[in-house]
Amino acid sequence: MSGLITLTPPQFKLFQAFIHQHTGIWTQDTKVALLSNRIRRRLRERGLDSFDVYYSLLSEAKLPGELGHFIDCITTNETHFFRTSDHLDWFAGSFLEGAIARAAAGHRQQSLRVWSAACSSGEEAYSLAICLAERGSQLAGWSLRVVGSDISEAALARARAAIYGPKAVERVAPDRLAKYFVADPAAETWKVKPAVAGLCEFHRHNLLDPMREPAFDCIFLRNVLIYFNDASKPVALKNLVNSLHSGGFLVVGTTDGAHDFLGSLERCSTFLYRKP
Repeated sequence: MSGLITLTPPQFKLFQAFIHQHTGIWTQDTKVALLSNRIRRRLRERGLDSFDVYYSLLSEAKLPGELGHFIDCITTNETHFFRTSDHLDWFAGSFLEGAIARAAAGHRQQSLRVWSAACSSGEEAYSLAICLAERGSQLAGWSLRVVGSDISEAALARARAAIYGPKAVERVAPDRLAKYFVADPAAETWKVKPAVAGLCEFHRHNLLDPMREPAFDCIFLRNVLIYFNDASKPVALKNLVNSLHSGGFLVVGTTDGAHDFLGSLERCSTFLYRKP
């Protein structure tokens, strides 16, 4: 390992193409040092001392289970509860109010399905579930489901555990923290209560593949497409649009560059699109 410093340009291109093929993520040419550091971590854990040997074993699937560990190693999973509050305010406000009003008028069923795509360790999915729980009696008797998906099994394991540190919950209002979390002062962690956790389920999913789930009323995909290029971005967005109910909403990050690929949807704001 002492002789490994950074990937050579040909090695970097091989891993760059491999990552893009399996995740849709396009690793920028300026990320050689970052990718080298992350791959070296896997080499140490596997007891290997060559980028070339590791790539050969990985690409030929000669290391059982390694693809998942590799993806976990090279993806970035950093988020927190109630990130980008105006998006969550829209969901908790006009979206839910509109759905409740249409159901009361007999124009829709009393059910909601929400997808937190590329959910990382689950903070977004649980934030959406808290918004549903806060509607209380207005959604009594409804079928409610928040589906979180990610390509990283390690991130999904953290999501299912539903235990978070101080940084993840720092933007959660004190009343919400007290109502929807159980604190462990000794460990300085907070666990999502069953009333919220029970609304959520988590699955591994690659955005480049169609989602094998019933259609959704609302899909959140934020701060993800910035890692995709112009080849993989339209594939991922087409899969998401196909998973939306007619009249459903897609919420994207304002820096994701999704607008050019969403011509079939009605643009409602800088972050919000509606399927006709």
